[in-house]
Amino acid sequence: MSERLSSKDRENLQKLTKDQIQEIIKDKMADANVELEDKLSATIDEAMEEIDRKTDKETTDKIMEISEYSDTVLESVDKSHKEVTFMYSMLNEKQQDTLDMTKKLSELEDTLVALDASIAKKLDLLRDREIEIEEKKKELDKARAEADKPFVSLTESIEKPASFTEALAEKFADESPNVKQNGNMEILTLHDEGLSEVEIAKKLGRGLGEVKFVLGLYQEGR
Repeated sequence: MSERLSSKDRENLQKLTKDQIQEIIKDKMADANVELEDKLSATIDEAMEEIDRKTDKETTDKIMEISEYSDTVLESVDKSHKEVTFMYSMLNEKQQDTLDMTKKLSELEDTLVALDASIAKKLDLLRDREIEIEEKKKELDKARAEADKPFVSLTESIEKPASFTEALAEKFADESPNVKQNGNMEILTLHDEGLSEVEIAKKLGRGLGEVKFVLGLYQEGR
């Protein structure tokens, strides 16, 4: 259709009838339509292929971007997980340190309580020892006073000085029987209750020597 007709073609056309010319035109138009459809189909196919290529490239690019972003997110999540795990480990260590410190403080408190009780016991023993020493000092002063008395005769000066036990016996002999008996019973009763000689002397206000003497007589008489 687009080609120019030659002189020969024009002569041939002049010889053709109107119907023949229309038939020829119809055939040419059909051929042109077929050719146009083929070219259009080819153009469409090329366009679709181009679109597919571009779409595939864009899709691939998007997939790559999503993959890279996913990797970044996973790295961030992994980092956060490690940080949380580390913090949890630190908290566990701190908790264990606190428990250990609490245990040590409790043990130290028990030690201090035991030490305080030991000191209190030793102080009680020291006080008892002071009372015992004071009693012995009084007894010694009394014995010295007896020794410093003037002698009545040479015979008395030669005589052996009375022992402390004998002096106590004389003292008890001078006391009334009821007072003596009651005092002795109190000493023996307290001794049976488990009190020491020093504790009995403190409680009754008696001399330590008296207590020892009474207990000694009690042991001899048993």
